[in-house]
Amino acid sequence: MVVLVVWVIVALIVAAVGAYLIWNHSEPPAPPTPVDPEQAGKAAVELHRIRSNFDVSWTKSQQRREGSRLRREIAEVLKAEEGD
Repeated sequence: MVVLVVWVIVALIVAAVGAYLIWNHSEPPAPPTPVDPEQAGKAAVELHRIRSNFDVSWTKSQQRREGSRLRREIAEVLKAEEGD
């Protein structure tokens, strides 16, 4: 009996979440607001700055990763030569 009550509660919760998602999705989207050209320009400049910083960070990260890999390879070669 308790198991049946638990299953009914779980089913009601799932149905409520599903109904909320359907209701939320069925609402019409907000009408687009007019874009100020000056604000759009500022946003474009800011996005360009962010992208440039990201590219520089990614490049530095790749260089560090490759440097670490090369140091490991050199250490392995030197260790192998010492063992000979």
